Amino acid sequence: MADFSLSDLASSKIRALIKEKKLKPGAHINIDSLSREFGISQTPIREALKKLIAEGMAVYRPRAGYFVRNLSLYEYLQVLEILQVMESYLVKQLAKTPFIVDFEALRRINEELRGEIAGGCSQDVIGDINDKFHKKLYENYHNKLFVGRLCSIWNEMCAGRNVLYTNKVFTNSIVAEHEAIISAIERGDVRAAEEAVSSHYSSGRESAIISFPVEA
Repeated sequence: MADFSLSDLASSKIRALIKEKKLKPGAHINIDSLSREFGISQTPIREALKKLIAEGMAVYRPRAGYFVRNLSLYEYLQVLEILQVMESYLVKQLAKTPFIVDFEALRRINEELRGEIAGGCSQDVIGDINDKFHKKLYENYHNKLFVGRLCSIWNEMCAGRNVLYTNKVFTNSIVAEHEAIISAIERGDVRAAEEAVSSHYSSGRESAIISFPVEA
């Protein structure tokens, strides 16, 4: 039981290092170094890395070790397609029962995003708030197994994703696209909700094609 809780702690810490770009996409994950930094043995760290591999955030290469996953453009677009299908289904279900949705929280996060973008914040800050918006949207859905799978795929996409926010056209459209999703759900308009998600993902897809480094 102790090993299990330590592995959960280690996976949380490593996940944070990846999201904060302290471990960058493609970087080698040094188990010895993490063991010293976290003050725990290597065993729970290895278990934690297995979890992160299952989440799509890390990879293992024989005779080389563990690495932060670095999605190519092709892989990113494949993950994005899966996310769009799942999120479209989720918003359509929410639009059928809008009374269960926390619209105030969603708009509060979206306004936070608006303010940070207007203030010229970093790509990482935009990425973090965008993550918060989508995951808050997911929290409203009753099927927690579905939400867990969706969040896992979302985390997989985060590897290298923040490069999209170098595209100001995309960045400046995010808040309005989020509001279109919120408003469609609030009105109970299933078709409009699906169309709003489709439009949002189309913008992200175009930005990825423009922004991803050629060598990725």
